[in-house]
Amino acid sequence: MNSRVHLPHRLARGLGGLGGLAWLSLAQAQAPAVPTPPAEPAYQDQYIRGGTLAPDISSGDGDGSEGGAGLARSLQLDGIVSVLGSKSGGISNNVVEEGIVAKSQWETARYGAFSLDAALRAGATGANYTEQGQGGVVTLRQRAMPFDGGWTADNALGDLNSPDIALARLQPRFYLPTGPMQGLSTEWRGPSGLQLVAGAGEPGLYDGIVIPNFRTLGGSTATAGAEFAPAEHWTVGGQFIEARDVNIVVGPAINGDSRLSTSTGLVTAAWQDKSARLQFNLLDGGISGTGNGLGSWVDGAYAQGRVVQNAGVFRIDPNLTWGNQLIANDTEGGYYRLNYQSRQWLADVGIDAVRSVSGEVGSTTFLTGDTRYQISRDWGVGGVANVSRTSGGTSWSAQGYLDHLNRFGSGRAQADIAETPSGRDLGLLVDQTWSSIPAGLRLSTSASLDRISGAAPYGIVADTTVLGLSAYGGGQLTARLGIEGNVRYATAISGRAAPGISANVSLSWQIAPHWQMLATYYDSEVGAWTPLVVDSPLTPPTATVIPGVTERGVFLTVRYLRATGSHFAPLGGPPGAGSGELTGIVYLDANNNGRPDAGEAGAPNVTVILDGRYSVQTDVNGRFDFPVVASGRHVVTVIGDNVPLPWTLVNEGRLEVDVSTRGKSEVSLAAQRLR
Repeated sequence: MNSRVHLPHRLARGLGGLGGLAWLSLAQAQAPAVPTPPAEPAYQDQYIRGGTLAPDISSGDGDGSEGGAGLARSLQLDGIVSVLGSKSGGISNNVVEEGIVAKSQWETARYGAFSLDAALRAGATGANYTEQGQGGVVTLRQRAMPFDGGWTADNALGDLNSPDIALARLQPRFYLPTGPMQGLSTEWRGPSGLQLVAGAGEPGLYDGIVIPNFRTLGGSTATAGAEFAPAEHWTVGGQFIEARDVNIVVGPAINGDSRLSTSTGLVTAAWQDKSARLQFNLLDGGISGTGNGLGSWVDGAYAQGRVVQNAGVFRIDPNLTWGNQLIANDTEGGYYRLNYQSRQWLADVGIDAVRSVSGEVGSTTFLTGDTRYQISRDWGVGGVANVSRTSGGTSWSAQGYLDHLNRFGSGRAQADIAETPSGRDLGLLVDQTWSSIPAGLRLSTSASLDRISGAAPYGIVADTTVLGLSAYGGGQLTARLGIEGNVRYATAISGRAAPGISANVSLSWQIAPHWQMLATYYDSEVGAWTPLVVDSPLTPPTATVIPGVTERGVFLTVRYLRATGSHFAPLGGPPGAGSGELTGIVYLDANNNGRPDAGEAGAPNVTVILDGRYSVQTDVNGRFDFPVVASGRHVVTVIGDNVPLPWTLVNEGRLEVDVSTRGKSEVSLAAQRLR
């Protein structure tokens, strides 16, 4: 225990003892002697709550933080060794990764906050040539650099994402993705809502197993844009982006070896007051050799009481891109959404009418409805229904669920059915988030039963019944030992579907104040089974047979962490105040229930910002960590650079959280599918 904490008490006891000795000497001089009483037991220190109280992170007793003078600064170094073996179609491959990952953050009084993310992959034995990349990543970021006149600036150098103006990011229906590149970017914010952005570099892709890696695609990309508020309620902006001699990215793959060039310009304007918002967008550009194309869309929103309405119309020509990223194109139509929310009711209905501009793809009418009723404090009921009508026929899906806050935590019983012209999928699910477990631990479990019937592609009969079990959780087992894990299992109890099992379990051991060891075991055996999903007007339901893949890996990390200084607290707080840890996950909320459930995947390589100053990136499981955060209220913001489409962040990726002294705050930020 810290002896300084007891110094006033010891001084008081010492002064009291001196006074007692003086009084006793005087009494002995004036009174006859008396028998000496038996000696009292010696004083012993007592532990608060039996020694179970967690140490204050800011005092240096726990995870390598030291408090100390000056502004916040921290350094984390990870030495990593990983082995991953895979087998698919009779072909085996083993990849061994070795390297170092470094993360550092420091705050300055005049130049804002800085962060450095770097990785050096010393070896990648067994990796394909296209996966070699540059052997790591390096990203230096500076945020909230203050200037006179109310200006602030954010700058970045290294492996990063191209910037967008705010009006391009806040799109309710069509998202303009920011593409990974190796280069630099800058963003300036000033009075009257003025924002200036610019960036340039060589396009690329993130990959790597545990050690982040960046591989460039060749060519170049550059962008510049601005927006400002010329009058009350109005914001206008424009941005231009181009890519030269680069491969167009299609998801995680590269489209051949052909080199293409693109150029696209955006002009946008938004009007907004307390209850309504209207935004106009015009896109002009194209891919080299295909001619020019135009895209335009108008989005509107109106809130009146508990009712919010959204509507829009759009027309986007074929062959339009945003830099080297493909966007929704060759489409025209409109949509309407109505949302009602009260203490007991939540209802959301919508319709999309979409058809191809070129006529090469048929038209689609998509209807969706989502409602939930809170019967009482402990019971809630809801359902979701989707109908998609195309020239190929009608497909539909429905879901009904019952939520119950029970003595063990919160549970959900759910039934799903999806039907397309080629088959049907009927599913039952029981999910439970457990609160009746020891403090500091989290556990969510689910069990599912799927019955697939009908003809799958390639003539494979899909009459199959599949049983699935999942568990997700973690926490501190002891003061020094923690665990995080996600386990999923599926097996065919009838029919021909191959079984599947995946496990990702990590143990963390605090060896010493600055040292930690992490061990992760990964096992995945995925069979050739894909359930039917009807959830988007832009992607018709198509069942696809995926070849079975077996992967197993072990990942070992030795971590050194040291942090010191007084950390930034947005709501004030004196230097040297207590602090805690803030950790979380950015995840893909498949069932739209607002919490991470067993079986839901994390979003890797996504940037998370604390209080607009500190930034980290999520790991391969979508998790992030700010190990030392000043006590008080903070704002966590997720930049959706690498959130896969068609997923979009809930509440624009923003969440407020209270961090307590000596506490560990867990947060989850969801991305949900557009409906």
